[in-house]
Amino acid sequence: MFEIRTPWQKLVFALAFLCIGLYVFFPTYWMVITALKPGQEVFNPNPTFWPRTISLEGFREVFLDQRIWVYLRNSLTVSLSSSALATLVAAYAGYSFSKFRYRGRKTFMYLVLTAQMFPLVVLLLTIYLMMRTFGFLDNYLALILSYITFVLPMGTWALKSYFDQIPDSLIESAKVDGASRVMTMHRIIFPLAIPGMVSTAIYGFVWSWNDLLYSLTLITSPGKRTLAPGLILNYMGEFQSSWGTMMAASIVVSIPVTLMFVFLQRFFIAGLTAGAEKG
Repeated sequence: MFEIRTPWQKLVFALAFLCIGLYVFFPTYWMVITALKPGQEVFNPNPTFWPRTISLEGFREVFLDQRIWVYLRNSLTVSLSSSALATLVAAYAGYSFSKFRYRGRKTFMYLVLTAQMFPLVVLLLTIYLMMRTFGFLDNYLALILSYITFVLPMGTWALKSYFDQIPDSLIESAKVDGASRVMTMHRIIFPLAIPGMVSTAIYGFVWSWNDLLYSLTLITSPGKRTLAPGLILNYMGEFQSSWGTMMAASIVVSIPVTLMFVFLQRFFIAGLTAGAEKG
């Protein structure tokens, strides 16, 4: 195990930790202070690292703007639906790969993983044509199906690793007791894999919550927009941009994701570390 003993090692470690911390947290800090600055100070050619005058005008505009709450509702609908469906499908797929043996299993496993190899822009071309053919454009179903596609590879492999840790003796014992395969899967195996399923759901929720490219392309009606394109189209313009209000809105809409991660982080960490230890 690596141990920090000498003063020079401690100094290097502290500097590295400081650089990483600045790289990670400085954008968030800048977003917060920009949201607290008055409009004229935001566009000051000599930016300051702390607002000279603290203003809550941006937050007031956000809370009074009814469009933000419509975008928030739309994002919650799409994100919750896509993450729940993606987790359900990934659970069945991961269980199949882990506990069943059939011809073409490994080939199909790696085929699912190859979906992560293609750039999102390239996939958007195919998905857009497909959704237009089926008449799903400007429909939440187009977004939900797209997000499920992106979450499935990671979710399936993460849950497969989790199911691999569950001994087959539990399945055999349930079979001896007269439980069917479906009952065993839903009442015995899936409850044991809740941390892995929660981590997959969080990953899917955050992915869809932060998406801009697909939501901006597949949804065109102003009343159906989700948060990312809604905020940009509202506060970013060709001739004028309201950066303070934009940052305030970004802080407000990040609260649901932050709270979700705070309360579910132990499941998320447990799900990500599944398979790290030898059984």
